[in-house]
Amino acid sequence: MKIAAPKSLQRAGLSAAAAAVLLSTAGCSYINPVATAEVGYAPADGIVLEMGEVNLTNLLIVATSAEEEGRLLGSIDNGYDEDVTVTVDTGVATAEIDVPAGNTVLLEDVVDPVILDPAGAMPGLMVDTEISFAGESAIEAVPVLDHTFERYAEFVPGGAPDTPANPSNTPVPHDEAGGGH
Repeated sequence: MKIAAPKSLQRAGLSAAAAAVLLSTAGCSYINPVATAEVGYAPADGIVLEMGEVNLTNLLIVATSAEEEGRLLGSIDNGYDEDVTVTVDTGVATAEIDVPAGNTVLLEDVVDPVILDPAGAMPGLMVDTEISFAGESAIEAVPVLDHTFERYAEFVPGGAPDTPANPSNTPVPHDEAGGGH
């Protein structure tokens, strides 16, 4: 024999379930907004910095260690009507980049690479960097990366080492793998 729950209990249960669904879906967009909708979000490995009409995009340093040379990558866009010189200072190394009025400098494509000697932090860490031009200044934590990401291997000063950047990411040959399989 089946005993049916009173109609009021059934309605209360359905109402509670509906409220839980509505609250859980509404909470997702309120508590965790979509990152790509945020102003200033950079879907890249480096930082984005807007300083007046000078915009730096995907700024990062590629190096094999904190003590070795590091190459500055990214782009610098000058929206001003006059040339600017952007200074990048990690506290242990300084570089200057001339950016013509109304132009963008792609640091990956420059004839003379922008080198910071030394890089200032181990790959995988950030280095506090002062970025300045014409009296404007900001301090940002700039990431230091190595050849773990193949897209940066060609930019490692002196060339990427033959050994993997992170041996734990290197697959073990099948005949050397243990585990009793």
